[in-house]
Amino acid sequence: MLDLAVIGLGLIGSAALRHAAATAEVVGIGPGEPELWAEHDGPFASHYDSGRITRGIDAKREWATLARRSIAEYPVIEQATNTIFHRPSGVVFVRNDQAGIDKVTGVAEALGLEVQVGPVATALADVPELTFPPDWTAIREAGPAGAIDPRLMVNAQLDAAEANGALVARDTVVSLRPAPSGSPGQAGYEVLTESGRTHQARNVIVAAGSYSNHFLSEPLAVGVRPEAVVIGEISDAEAERLSTMPSVLYLLDHDELDDVYVVPPVRYPDGKQYIKIGGSGRSAPLLTSAAEMNAWMRSDEANDQLAAMRGVLESILADVTFLSWATKPCLITDTASGLPYIDRLDSGVTVAFGGNGHAAKSADAIGALAAGLALSGGEWTDTELDATAFNAQFGRYDPPTGSRHGT
Repeated sequence: MLDLAVIGLGLIGSAALRHAAATAEVVGIGPGEPELWAEHDGPFASHYDSGRITRGIDAKREWATLARRSIAEYPVIEQATNTIFHRPSGVVFVRNDQAGIDKVTGVAEALGLEVQVGPVATALADVPELTFPPDWTAIREAGPAGAIDPRLMVNAQLDAAEANGALVARDTVVSLRPAPSGSPGQAGYEVLTESGRTHQARNVIVAAGSYSNHFLSEPLAVGVRPEAVVIGEISDAEAERLSTMPSVLYLLDHDELDDVYVVPPVRYPDGKQYIKIGGSGRSAPLLTSAAEMNAWMRSDEANDQLAAMRGVLESILADVTFLSWATKPCLITDTASGLPYIDRLDSGVTVAFGGNGHAAKSADAIGALAAGLALSGGEWTDTELDATAFNAQFGRYDPPTGSRHGT
């Protein structure tokens, strides 16, 4: 019987597997990316993408701390696997709410994170390609803030885990149950997969993103949002011109969108250069079942948000020539606390999910905390972060009001 099984091999699960493999016998189980989304009837993951923002600045100290820890590990993972997934191009956060600005700058000051703050007209004078209301406030963070390629980061995490002896099973988990009495070794769990394989482990980490509640005897309070992203194709010459462009967060004044983020040019698997924009719609209905989530990911409903997001991106990058446009669906798992659930629920099951749209950049630190919790018998040893902030919450999930970046 293995020490640990990790259910889910996305950004958090792959990180947990790498950290656990350093000291334990572990297996990670999760499907690969489907070739044809429209024909896929299994779970989807959030890392099927090539561009995400990474940053230390945040209005919540916990998110900022998780991000800083993760960013510090990027070069370690890159060097160990010869995989470059991080671009330290910096980030700019544009907003016009003084209370929110004060929270972000207050957290940065408390953690010793250097930022520049000022009106857009002066703070972004050296970034002429970006256009925002000139009297709004820009909070700037230099590299190593910037962008990451989540596909490449997951691959690197798994490569590093395997180098440390972890088993990686590309399979879909269908159920989790206590191991039958009399199994070899001490009591633990059985993880059953779609292929008919059974993995036995003393401990389990459930890191299956939006699908995690499927494996728990009592579901946690989460809400799954359908979100769309838009990618605009540009030429290689345009991408070179914009090669020093920072990532962008923008709490805009818009009828349909609460906030948007923009990832600088990145080459996608099709060989083309794209600029990505994503954002939170003001009235997106929650998805309440795996069937609804799968239907959203297989559909073309994300096209409904193309016009709004395209308009915002073209206003931010007014002098950029776009060659084509495409949309992609995404799933965001929100928690009642606004922080990920990192908690040990019973004698052997630890949960690590609920990214609230913030987890890609911080996934390594989330995975590290989950691995430590699972392998220590539930002991929280971190002296900087309070365990109660990440406690799992049960019951009904009520969506927050206002911007998710404002608190």
